[in-house]
Amino acid sequence: MYDQDLIDAVKQHADIVQVISSYIPVTKKGRSYVALCPFHDDKHPSLSINVEKQIFKCFVCGTGGNVFSFVQKYEKIGFEEAVRKVADLVGYHDERLQKQARVVKTDPKLTPLINTINDLQTYYRYALDTQEGEKAREYLKKRNLTAQVEKYGIGYAPEDGKTTVRFLQSKGHSLKNIEDIGIALVHSQDATSDHNAGRLIFPLRDPFGQVVGFSARQLEKDGTAKYINSPDGPLFHKGNLLYNYANVRTSARHDGYCYLLEGFMDVMALDKAGLPNAVALMGTSLTVDQVKLLKRLNCEIRLCLDGDEAGQKAMMKNLTILQKADVPFRIVSNPGDLRDPDDILQEDGVDALKEAMNHLVDAYDFQIDYYINTKKLDTPEERRKVITHFLPFLRNVEPGIDRDNYVVKLAKATGYEVDAIYREVLRGSKQETTLEGTVTFREKKDVSPLSLSKDPMMRRLFRAEREILYYMLQKKEAVTFFEDNIETFYNEVYEKIANYIVDYMEKYQKQADVSSLLSEIAANGGSEESDSLSNEITTLAMESNLPPYSEEEIQQCAAVIKEEKGKIYEKRTIDRSLDGKDEEDKVRLINEYAKKVRKRFEKK
Repeated sequence: MYDQDLIDAVKQHADIVQVISSYIPVTKKGRSYVALCPFHDDKHPSLSINVEKQIFKCFVCGTGGNVFSFVQKYEKIGFEEAVRKVADLVGYHDERLQKQARVVKTDPKLTPLINTINDLQTYYRYALDTQEGEKAREYLKKRNLTAQVEKYGIGYAPEDGKTTVRFLQSKGHSLKNIEDIGIALVHSQDATSDHNAGRLIFPLRDPFGQVVGFSARQLEKDGTAKYINSPDGPLFHKGNLLYNYANVRTSARHDGYCYLLEGFMDVMALDKAGLPNAVALMGTSLTVDQVKLLKRLNCEIRLCLDGDEAGQKAMMKNLTILQKADVPFRIVSNPGDLRDPDDILQEDGVDALKEAMNHLVDAYDFQIDYYINTKKLDTPEERRKVITHFLPFLRNVEPGIDRDNYVVKLAKATGYEVDAIYREVLRGSKQETTLEGTVTFREKKDVSPLSLSKDPMMRRLFRAEREILYYMLQKKEAVTFFEDNIETFYNEVYEKIANYIVDYMEKYQKQADVSSLLSEIAANGGSEESDSLSNEITTLAMESNLPPYSEEEIQQCAAVIKEEKGKIYEKRTIDRSLDGKDEEDKVRLINEYAKKVRKRFEKK
């Protein structure tokens, strides 16, 4: 990541009107400028540019941000690339901008290990082109992978593993560092060898392209595992990375999709078929860190694991994880075809693989197909469980053709009559959640807090939180007040923004202006989250109806927050106490609660 002082320098030299004008026509209107918004089908100029604050805001689609945000969204590129693009547009030069690769702050203790593993990668790559590497080259030729060698850094580990260790030692690397990068196998006190010896080498890179480990494939059956991966260590943590991620970070955002596959051979198969936006798990189960990486791509994830029963079970598990993490995705579904992408390419060719990878369905259709084709529902208990699983989703689908289609499919999978399923759908209410461990089906809503709730209690709370957040964007005193008296906001969006403001002040020891805060969020948050927060911040920054900051005003907001939070938590306690009660007990408890509320208002 570029240093903040460099980002600020580019921003200070960049006039937002000049930059936006290089993309779309801009018209002066009073003290501001307006334009047709390029982020939705705009018929009348709805995009406003605030010169003083150096931000833009569309008051129709809600999109907002600073000069970097505009370029990033318009060109569909990453944040660092947008910084370089803005610098080019305004003629600002700094040698640090010439570094195309993301600069990552690395623990100094890891530097010797990085140097060691980089030399090892060079050695493996060199060994592939030696006479001994002929059998590895033959394997690559047979699998039609020769053209992928350079892009993916494929190499070969010589059969004499002790030679590899001696090479690294000759480059000045200690045996301890050689062991810590995960390749050393100690046979005796004085004989350390490379456990990858005699294998084809696939380097494994972190999200920024640095080699951190290896996966080694056997070339001849010898009773050992077909693949061996580097063990977890100071550099390599399997659950923290996705194969090929560094190569697709920019293109996936631009193209709007990325395939999530099971293994790196599948990634290369898609690449050969002209589908380069693909990453691999190197396993079957998604981790929290891998989900974060996927969210940062800000594109549709196309999940595709093996077609066998184990692969389909993994798909069911992973789609749940993606759904809960609010990652947009569809699923590659070819029921009855058990082959992985590499097999399809080898057996049927490029066109067949492209066709297979474009059979995309949503989560509901995939799960229904899973129960129809893979996991038969043999008992009434299993069928009822599946019905219960899907009811919340069906209740949130508007009546019509789509809901009818979903119900018919569910009837086919479970054996229940369509009318019986409809009766269950109509018994419940919208916004219901499923049981723990299953997918919660809800359409994504506008995150603007004041548009979320019709509950007067919640709206009053959000309004008070919003006003304090508005002051925090303007005054240090408001930030200090928040830390001393509020600590947390109830609304998740406001809470995240408040934390960014507090972190900015602690980090730079100054009040964050809006444009600088937007840069900080874009540089450190995932793309989807950055968009959400930037849109809300720019709305607040252009707010003109809130009262000016005063100690009295912010104290009143704090009192409202305390009062409304108490009511919400009390109501939740009452709701939980009603669970499982008969109608008579429910009426009694509700009356008792109503009496408490009346007494509270009488005291006022």
